[in-house]
Amino acid sequence: MQKSILSLKLKEYRKQKGITQEELAELLDVSNKSISKWELGNGYPSKKNMIKISEMLNVSLEALMIEEQKDESRSKKSIQYALISYCIIFVFTILIKGLKEKELYQGILSSDVSEIIKIVMMTFGQNIYIALVPAIIIGLVFYFYIIPKQQVD
Repeated sequence: MQKSILSLKLKEYRKQKGITQEELAELLDVSNKSISKWELGNGYPSKKNMIKISEMLNVSLEALMIEEQKDESRSKKSIQYALISYCIIFVFTILIKGLKEKELYQGILSSDVSEIIKIVMMTFGQNIYIALVPAIIIGLVFYFYIIPKQQVD
């Protein structure tokens, strides 16, 4: 499982205070396996334990939770930009191919509905992957460069 911001911060703050997993587990009245799970990102502490952790480690609850939400919104924005980019690139690709291959689409409106659907699906299937790589690149650029830069400003 991927480590979350919360799991990384929990371990960092615990080590800054010089507290072992066993000591924190004893203070929270949970097993040291629970602390290990939380720090590995394989689970989350309950609300009650989050409050206790923030008090024991002298870290605001917001610092633990807000950073987690920032990472989620960053991923969401990145995916949104990638999907929007994909759709735009895909539409332009279809339009350009349609202009290049006019003879394929001439008289399409006078065709049977099933024939129109067949042509649309065939065109869609042939061109669906063309926009994928650029959209992924755009999404990654937003995730690693543009969004973090906006958060700093």
